[in-house]
Amino acid sequence: MRKFLLTMLLMVTFATLASAQKEFANLDLPLRRAEDLVTLADDRGNVCIYFYQSNNLYFNLLSPTGEVLAAHQIPYRYSQQPHVFGTRVTEDQFIFYSRYMNGRKEYVRPFAISRENGSFRSIQDLEVVKDRNETFLGGFADPNHLYMLYSDNKSNLIVHRSSDYISKLEKKTFENVMPKSRDRLDREKQLIFVHPDMDNSVYSGHHRSKIYTDDEHIYMIFDGYLLKGQGSKTTTEILTLNWYEGKANYRTLPAIEQKGSVAFNSFLHQGKIFRVTMDKDRLNLTAFDFNTLAPLKEYNYTSEEEIAIKATPVYQKGAKGLFSPDNTVIEKTSKVMKSLANGVPAITVATDADSTLQLTIGSYQMPSGTNRNQDLNRMVRTPDRYIQTSRGLMMLPGRWTPAYSIPSYYLNSPFYSNYFYDPYGRNASMPTGPGTSTYFRAVLDSNTLNKVESKEEMVLLEDKLEKYEQELKPEPELRTVYRYGNKLHYGYYDRRSKTFKIVEFAKK
Repeated sequence: MRKFLLTMLLMVTFATLASAQKEFANLDLPLRRAEDLVTLADDRGNVCIYFYQSNNLYFNLLSPTGEVLAAHQIPYRYSQQPHVFGTRVTEDQFIFYSRYMNGRKEYVRPFAISRENGSFRSIQDLEVVKDRNETFLGGFADPNHLYMLYSDNKSNLIVHRSSDYISKLEKKTFENVMPKSRDRLDREKQLIFVHPDMDNSVYSGHHRSKIYTDDEHIYMIFDGYLLKGQGSKTTTEILTLNWYEGKANYRTLPAIEQKGSVAFNSFLHQGKIFRVTMDKDRLNLTAFDFNTLAPLKEYNYTSEEEIAIKATPVYQKGAKGLFSPDNTVIEKTSKVMKSLANGVPAITVATDADSTLQLTIGSYQMPSGTNRNQDLNRMVRTPDRYIQTSRGLMMLPGRWTPAYSIPSYYLNSPFYSNYFYDPYGRNASMPTGPGTSTYFRAVLDSNTLNKVESKEEMVLLEDKLEKYEQELKPEPELRTVYRYGNKLHYGYYDRRSKTFKIVEFAKK
């Protein structure tokens, strides 16, 4: 009888797991030391996979059922590796944009894959016509436009925008209307672009300078930057660039007294801006109307209270101790708030398949480590690096690296980071590990912003995906996550089978 019950239990468990995810594709890709890995999905269900390796571009086009429609290995004839900073899906093509430097001149170098048959197309370079005093801040692409963003020595913002896939870049200068921060370009140099399909993690949400777009505006939102002459008071700053009027507008949310480290962060979603403030004694979540900045809904919790809006436990990843696992659940109420406050506050907001809002709230702590031989007086900043979204790569700020580790002839190259850049510090001379993420998820009604109550256990795709990833041994080095309609796709390189696998997660 016991064997029968055990067999039935295993069958039910297997059936539940099988319904939670299924293999979408298993590809024999030569992913050994890929420099970039980009995945895109279009509204037809096609998936395009791109990566660069050993002076070759690799493309694979997959059908909505995971079959390979086309595969290309294309020798890259240029001496510099293509740094993909953005992608777009047009009516008939997947387009990849890279930035190319030749002396003082700067170019956008695009290439494309047909959505129909996977044919490759190299597109003519386009020069970015800029003045000498313009500093590159970043490039990105949304579904309708390509953007190149610069700043001049007066802190004006210069935007180059293309409406079609690459034939012309229109340039506009927006007069500086922001008060000075304590460090020049402190806010701007940390900008990332937030795509609607961004990975909903505290790693993505902890960045304090974010860009959002619609067809007419560019919104830049900055959290927790100290301004000159305002002491320890700081706030959420909103800079709106109106493309058609050519004007900039500056607004702020209510100020916060910030003692010590950064205590809050925000996220813009569907006409509402959500701001989370946390320290070891309290947590506040406030939603504001983005047009009027009027508060719409507020949640407050102290360190002695259960956080009632959470739909999941409080997870902590990356804080592995000598006798503790890498992934833990924090249960004690007294410990929850302290753990959440140990890092940079983070928040992301996404609309789920049932039109509810799914919030990921927590903090991210950068990896720590020491280098006894490090000369702190000789530091150089790496170029900005990128993380994967379903529409391409988001710009992330570089970091300071000891100059002695770089040959002098690399220092003048805009792409010197290829020689030494190690994002997880595996060379043991820099901080190691992916950092520590502490977070929970909340599900709110998109209209009332009330917590969604459910008699049944809520099915959150991100939780399914994370549990699946935790069980993978060894942990994958190359991974990507993108939305696929109402589903999630998780792609990773399986070192055992030496194949690239894509697993599909759905609620049913």
